[in-house]
Amino acid sequence: MVIWDKDMANVKHKLSHKIFHSKILLFGEHIINKGAMGLAAPLHKYDGVFRYGNVKDKAVSVSNKSLESLANYIVHTEALSDLYDTNAFLEDIENGLYFDSTIPQGYGLGSSGALVAAVYYQYRKNRKKNYVVSEVKRELAELESFYHGKSSGLDAIVCYLGKAVLVDKGEVTKAFDLQKGKNAVLKLFLINTHIERKTSPFVNLFLEKCKDKKFLHTVQKSLVPSTNIAIESFLNRKYADLWKSVQIISQLQLDLMPEFIPKQFVQLWMNGLKNQQYSLKICGAGGGGFIIGLAKADADLHTLLGAQDVIELMEF
Repeated sequence: MVIWDKDMANVKHKLSHKIFHSKILLFGEHIINKGAMGLAAPLHKYDGVFRYGNVKDKAVSVSNKSLESLANYIVHTEALSDLYDTNAFLEDIENGLYFDSTIPQGYGLGSSGALVAAVYYQYRKNRKKNYVVSEVKRELAELESFYHGKSSGLDAIVCYLGKAVLVDKGEVTKAFDLQKGKNAVLKLFLINTHIERKTSPFVNLFLEKCKDKKFLHTVQKSLVPSTNIAIESFLNRKYADLWKSVQIISQLQLDLMPEFIPKQFVQLWMNGLKNQQYSLKICGAGGGGFIIGLAKADADLHTLLGAQDVIELMEF
């Protein structure tokens, strides 16, 4: 980590050191826009924070130049330019501002979402304490579109709020803290595939597959309802229904979207469907990054999954 040398910067305002965590989409990958609900939550294992550093350091320099490009985008975007203190932003950039982040890129964990959430928090003029979440989400989407061309703002709003959010018909309908169960029945976990991927190719692939009427029909009549039931079961602690729903989602994703599952993980995916000790599902765009898993709370994941790089998220 690069330590800020106070003599490097002549800063006229206080820089917030608020930490913004990564996010994970638990349910709704690719099908939120096809009528499914979505459930996303903070992932506290990774985070990012603004700091000052020496731009001669490569990591600092890369982030610093990215922030300069973002600042110039804000300046030249009519919908944003008057809302942000771009003079302060550019001054801080000149003084070595960078986003010190442990959030891996290419994993669908909201690396750019956490960054724009930090920009909103630090440089938004007249930032309100009482706000309409949907309005903040739209503004964050406008910011993040600099990185992705088009953004829903979902990643960024989760990173900004630091809470789980429920999405229905494209809008956040609920923001809340996930509660751990006292007598755990199930547990969520991640498998790190150690495969970087970009979101857009898999989004485009899914949209292309939706042109097939049979595929789209199965998505709308099977995958969307199963996802909605899984989310409702998760929120209402109906864990038997959740277990069944995730098994259905896992099978449907294997049948409908095999291209979204890295080949070296297909057998592991199928083993879970066969032995019914765990179920795997796509995380975010798929194709790499993380895979989400669900298992019984007392399951020994090392025994079930062998040498896989596993991160246990929560028991409930």
